[in-house]
Amino acid sequence: MELIYLCSVTTPLYVLYELLIRLTELDPMIGDFYAHKYIDTGAIIRTNNGSLKVPQHILEMQFSNPSQITDADLKQLVNEFNWST
Repeated sequence: MELIYLCSVTTPLYVLYELLIRLTELDPMIGDFYAHKYIDTGAIIRTNNGSLKVPQHILEMQFSNPSQITDADLKQLVNEFNWST
């Protein structure tokens, strides 16, 4: 299992999967997990239909207390999804 560090806490890869599940509940067309890449500002999640940059603070909330991520936060991420062409 691949691990990342958020605020000096080891965070498992499942954080990305959980967040993607929540996003696909809002828009199933986002698709299935394909790949990921960690960047200085958070992570890029790639699906079979496109990609999404997820800010570090959202990853931290998904790890430590997912209920802190509001519906508005999730809708904003869905709206920022970059569809493949």
